Amino acid sequence: MSQQACLKTRATTIARNRSLDFDRMTAKVTNVSAIKRVGAIEAAVAALRDMIETGKWADRLPGTRVLAVQLGVSQPTVQLALLELAEEGLLESGGERKAYRVKNRCVKSSPGNVPKARRVILLTHQALERTAESGRKVLETLHRLLMASDWDVEYRVVDFLHARAPHRNWDDVIGAEPGELVVALFGRPALAEWAIKRGVKIIFHGGVTGGFQVPMVAVKSSHLLTEAYQRLIELGHHRIVTPLCDRPPSYIESMREAVRSQLEAAGLPYSPAYHTPESKYLRQDVSWGIMESLFKRERPTALVLLDWRELVTTFCFLSCLGLKVPKDVSLVLLNDQVDAEWFLPRLARFKFPTYRMARRIKAWLEGKWEPNHMRATVPAEWVPGESLAPPPK
Repeated sequence: MSQQACLKTRATTIARNRSLDFDRMTAKVTNVSAIKRVGAIEAAVAALRDMIETGKWADRLPGTRVLAVQLGVSQPTVQLALLELAEEGLLESGGERKAYRVKNRCVKSSPGNVPKARRVILLTHQALERTAESGRKVLETLHRLLMASDWDVEYRVVDFLHARAPHRNWDDVIGAEPGELVVALFGRPALAEWAIKRGVKIIFHGGVTGGFQVPMVAVKSSHLLTEAYQRLIELGHHRIVTPLCDRPPSYIESMREAVRSQLEAAGLPYSPAYHTPESKYLRQDVSWGIMESLFKRERPTALVLLDWRELVTTFCFLSCLGLKVPKDVSLVLLNDQVDAEWFLPRLARFKFPTYRMARRIKAWLEGKWEPNHMRATVPAEWVPGESLAPPPK
């Protein structure tokens, strides 16, 4: 059977399974009145922020035990929520074992002295709807937060992803004057260099700075990869593969170091060409070709994939070989993708703290927070799934 015919057959099967799965899910939630979509920490932050802004407390807040009872959450959840509000600049810590205090806030301007709307440019390398979902969700959440605070938000699309140096037309295309604020999704060294030379205040959400002093808020992929490999090695895997397609050299280096350290710590040899093959391109034919080469050499027992499209192509490749997940090959997605909910068996992956990252970027824009060492690494949550199993004998 040709690759195209196999893909078409597999797509039909997945669609039929999705329909059956949806019917089963619908039957389970018929009697549920609402589905909780906001985490406990985010809900506590929102509730406390409303209380602060409406003047419930003039100075000192009650203790975490009292607040936990009032909000109906645990004390650790309240502590994390208070820490987030302190990072936003609404609260200040009274010190160890002391209650938080409400920060002194400026009186609103009189009607004749209304400040101008603050302006920020959200910059992407391609149309927002085509960007990776994990990054897109952060920008969309940030947009909502900024609009609620009377910010003037503008979008710009500039293909900076593969630029080796700043382009002459970026001044006109981006349209940011010296001192203005820019948030770049998956930034790159050339963009960092342009912003510094131009005097633009820029922050990256993900990406690579190339040593330039540009702040960044991101989930660190090498940390996620380390956790994924630890779990797979504990199950008995050692033929684990992570393709690194269309990634910057510094990113590839950090990911390879993470894989090498985990394998060698388990007494296993590490081969960059086998465990972490790379390519300059991320395309269906490239991903398929990498899989063909690997399986001819020595069949992997586990695959950790960075991109959702890459995972779909790989799953089709496995199906054409008659291999099943996780019986024959375990799968992990090193990303956050809403479509992963449709994957059967349930996919092992990571859930990103979208709201927390958006709030941190907003706090930086408002001058209320600076990341340590120019980078704020936000931890992601491991979602176990059912696509992991011990390697076949």
